[in-house]
Amino acid sequence: MKGKQRTVAVIGGGASGMMAAVTAALEGARVILLEHKDRIGKKILSTGNGRCNFTNIYQEPICYHSEDPMFPWKIVEKFNAQAVISFFLQLGVYSKNRNGYIYPNSDQASAVLDAFRMELDRLKVEIRTGVECREIRPGKKGFTILTGQDPVRADRVILCAGSKAAPATGSDGSGYDLAKKLGHRII
Repeated sequence: MKGKQRTVAVIGGGASGMMAAVTAALEGARVILLEHKDRIGKKILSTGNGRCNFTNIYQEPICYHSEDPMFPWKIVEKFNAQAVISFFLQLGVYSKNRNGYIYPNSDQASAVLDAFRMELDRLKVEIRTGVECREIRPGKKGFTILTGQDPVRADRVILCAGSKAAPATGSDGSGYDLAKKLGHRII
């Protein structure tokens, strides 16, 4: 695919999906962000009681729960609290430290969501809401994502559908089945 811009589909429009979409776009990909709710970032608005605690200074493996305790820690080590603070500062979100919990200086979760939305817009990420992803089919030349509407084709897929933490905001565990159908296991 040398010389051709890759298309990356990101399934899930929450914090991790928006972060993945921004990162892929910064790497030069054409990005399509697919969200099954009517808008992206809904859960962000409820985090930290509406203030969005977006990272913590204290981070140790014991803070993360998994069948493989070192799995989440490998990721945290690569993108620690200082990296998260720097990322949001680059988006224009100044932070404050409240007893080791990091919030936007405004104490408004909407500041984080607005910063993400503006960056996605600046990077020309295509956002499609109300899209139910039913299956990801790998092919010889990428992937086809079957949806409730037209299929979406992409060279790469990043699955950021979240857990079952808050079904009303979109975190309903629907990504688990997509991952399992591709042969992945949930840890």
